[in-house]
Amino acid sequence: MIRTGGTWDPNERNVYFIAGDVRLLQLGGECHTHLLCALNEINTDTDREAVVQFVRDGRKVFLDSGVFDIAMRHAEATGTSLAVALKTDPYDLHGFPRLFDQYVDLMREIGDDCWGYVEIDQGGRENKIKLRTKLEEMGLRPIPVYHPLSDGWEYFDFLAQNYDRICFGNVVHADRDDRKRLMATAWERREKYPHLWIHMLGLTPTELNVAYPVNSCDSSAWIASVRWSNSYRSKVCCQSFSAMSHEFLYRLDSEIDSDRGNEKAKRVCGYEARMLMENMQAMQTEYERALCLD
Repeated sequence: MIRTGGTWDPNERNVYFIAGDVRLLQLGGECHTHLLCALNEINTDTDREAVVQFVRDGRKVFLDSGVFDIAMRHAEATGTSLAVALKTDPYDLHGFPRLFDQYVDLMREIGDDCWGYVEIDQGGRENKIKLRTKLEEMGLRPIPVYHPLSDGWEYFDFLAQNYDRICFGNVVHADRDDRKRLMATAWERREKYPHLWIHMLGLTPTELNVAYPVNSCDSSAWIASVRWSNSYRSKVCCQSFSAMSHEFLYRLDSEIDSDRGNEKAKRVCGYEARMLMENMQAMQTEYERALCLD
């Protein structure tokens, strides 16, 4: 069994990571404990130092390779679909060698101190295996990524038998029905491998998490109320509950750091994400007690 790198605790469950750029995570991270940052968001020495500081401050930091961003740029530049770009050999993508070197450098510095880090999942199943093997030979221990729509179930079994954690892809662009099937499949397949921790990439917690609890997930939707509208809906049991009174919403014409400014609004979103995770964990504990599983 290959132990993936990082400080994760397998006894901690229903973990929700908020994702975003470094500045956004600095604000949300004042209230929330689990932060996901992709390498494409770490563009300066200041950004890097901020991420290192997250770790020093005791935050649970999950690092993503950022290769998805390069694939999207490749699709735009070549006029191909994202699906085709994601299957492209990584060394045919502009900027990949630089990303690879940056990945290795950062993981060597804080890989053992962060919660975990995702492999460079680009180019389909065979390329993922080659890249992961190369990284492991360099002394790194990334978390493999499984794509249920393309990798085949024998590959899931291989990863489940050989690793303690995997990431589950194909979720972020799935509609509600497909997402439900993916979550149900992950839940059912995991029954055979009770040791296995599954992280759902790009999954925003909803009521589906009640039916199909996941070990962990991440999303950038926690900041949606600030990013796309001037409204805010609180959640209970992973479902939208009620709209916040207008008096509590931030004003678009306010100074960014004022009482009703943009930065205060982002901190509120971070607080809501923390409460959502606390709610997820409390529900699981209650279910286990009811089923006499604790």
